[in-house]
Amino acid sequence: MKKRKRVKGKIAMALMCMAVLIFMNVLAVAGEELFIVKKEYRNQRRNNDIQVFYPQIQGLDDEGKEKRINYQIRKDATRLVSGELYKNDNLWHNLDYKIKFVNGEIISILYKGFSGVNIGYPGAGLRTYPEILTTTVDIEEGKILRLEDIVTDFDTLCEMLIEDEFEGITKWDGVAGNTVSQQYRYTKQSVDWIKERMIEGWVSRDVTSFDWYTDGSRFVIVISKWNTYDEFAIDLSEVEDILDREFLEKLGR
Repeated sequence: MKKRKRVKGKIAMALMCMAVLIFMNVLAVAGEELFIVKKEYRNQRRNNDIQVFYPQIQGLDDEGKEKRINYQIRKDATRLVSGELYKNDNLWHNLDYKIKFVNGEIISILYKGFSGVNIGYPGAGLRTYPEILTTTVDIEEGKILRLEDIVTDFDTLCEMLIEDEFEGITKWDGVAGNTVSQQYRYTKQSVDWIKERMIEGWVSRDVTSFDWYTDGSRFVIVISKWNTYDEFAIDLSEVEDILDREFLEKLGR
């Protein structure tokens, strides 16, 4: 019986280590009709050390839609809690977020942090790399918006990227200003490949992925690879002709 009690105790501790904690810093939006609550996913099972902060919305009249949106946000925020390191209980992963835009119809979220190997592997504690994720939700539709949902002309978008019409805004060592042409060396021959990747959306940390977010005044393309990323921004007025009109209206433009 004592052994059974110890096993139950270990299970209880494991569940506690994987708990979702609720923080009480609440942001009121749209006349106190919509609230953003900060939550935390925590996993310290064995050698895992995983901490992901993510937002949840409260206050929608449609409780079913609210639950669906919150489930999608949480699932998107924890998409990097996977892979061999996670399966072997040896993943170190930390993400926090900033809400870049919210107005009651659209919420755009930017996550940044680091991942790596925890203890038990050669070089543990040293093999870390930066991470970036984005999630933008159409609250009215109750769905995550991918690039293919909002871009109406991918050819023009790709050409604008490779011609450096977007500004590099990610700061590395305190300095921003990376350009697509210098950092990634994409050319006009790359347009079809970039377009394909954009339509495919974020795939995994192991391949080059294209994602996006908005702060309400700028449209930002995120290019990420397994060990680095860059954000490239342009004023929304410069790309209104290649973005979905209904989406722009929901942004208040």
